[in-house]
Amino acid sequence: MSQIKIVTDSTAELPAAVIDRLGITVVPVEIHLDGKTWRHGIDTTPADFFGEVAKSSGLPTAIPPTAETFREIYGELGETTERILSIHVSSKLSATVENARQAASTFLGRNHIVVLDSQLISFGLGMLVAAAGEAAAAGSSMQDIVRLLRGMIPHIYVVFFVEALEYLERSTRIDRSQAVLGNLLHLKPMLIIEDGELMPLEKVTTWDKAVERLHSFISEFTHFEHLIVAHGADDRGSPDLLERIIQTFPDRMISINTYGPSLVTQIGPRAIGVVVYEGM
Repeated sequence: MSQIKIVTDSTAELPAAVIDRLGITVVPVEIHLDGKTWRHGIDTTPADFFGEVAKSSGLPTAIPPTAETFREIYGELGETTERILSIHVSSKLSATVENARQAASTFLGRNHIVVLDSQLISFGLGMLVAAAGEAAAAGSSMQDIVRLLRGMIPHIYVVFFVEALEYLERSTRIDRSQAVLGNLLHLKPMLIIEDGELMPLEKVTTWDKAVERLHSFISEFTHFEHLIVAHGADDRGSPDLLERIIQTFPDRMISINTYGPSLVTQIGPRAIGVVVYEGM
């Protein structure tokens, strides 16, 4: 029986080495800004895109892959396998899952395609997809992989301190009055993914306090398997946060990464956060 093929979207921020090693198919999300379009992960690097955002007076938007795009990809993969697991950004943050499911429905009776709503975004989604790829490479069944991922989802935490309130205002996660008041009082929100939605956790006033609060959040775990410190256009606070976490958990797997254009459209270019998988 052919190996299960794993599909995801570019919001997963997967390293090229992982994609190549596990044979994962990544469908690019389109990013629009000032009449220009980039395919996340193909046409621009995070550094270049941050430069474009800094020059613009507008806000970038993310356009999910269409159902037709997914149909083409599933059709191509269907030439070498009958089993496809398609894992995507939270359905509460994007229409990607809906489009993938619409495409998968046209293959009923020909291929077994499972579309999974990760309820996550960015590196959290990436952790899930990498685990699926490893399990598929080891020969696990579709049922076992889906069971594994559903078990992992509640144990992956995504928390960000966000400085650019206009992005949250556009997404209606805060209203205009909250944005104005936040700017006046220098209050910036910390957000957490809960049930697939970005939700306010608390407010802080400075990057130093954000680093302190993020470290406090991580310190509440008795252990974890993998943690990523993620930052945007600059790494202000990231080395300090990384050092604090390493001191608290000297034997854990910890890395630091720059998030890309898709997450910029959700939280803006100036943010710092942590993505942690505590294990099961």
